[in-house]
Amino acid sequence: MIVTQHQDYVNSVLRKLDIITATLLLTGQVTIGGVFLQTNSSFSVTVGGPITGGYRLESKDKSKLGNAVIDIIDVLLAIFLLADKINVQGTYFTLGRFSVVLGGPLFRGAKTEARDAHEYARDFNKFLTATKR
Repeated sequence: MIVTQHQDYVNSVLRKLDIITATLLLTGQVTIGGVFLQTNSSFSVTVGGPITGGYRLESKDKSKLGNAVIDIIDVLLAIFLLADKINVQGTYFTLGRFSVVLGGPLFRGAKTEARDAHEYARDFNKFLTATKR
């Protein structure tokens, strides 16, 4: 019973992260930044912007059409997040900034659930312990 309540709570937090990320996409605070191709034939996308220490992606030549395509991709990602077709899977850290990684069943990947969050936390703690040595 307690384990189920804990998993429900973690799943609720994960769902809220999806909704927050969708809101950031719809308000232009973050935008698509890249695509990760994975070995199991799935893929994920990264989103970031000034709020994550990066920049907002714009077309190279500042064309209205190019920027409209980027905006459409951002809106589609937000819709997929709100419809629970993709989820926040984690973060990707680089020097001075980070990106939010999105993926899930629509992109041929697994849905992020409470058990995944526990695995991520365990792996992160192992990483921290290894770097202290």
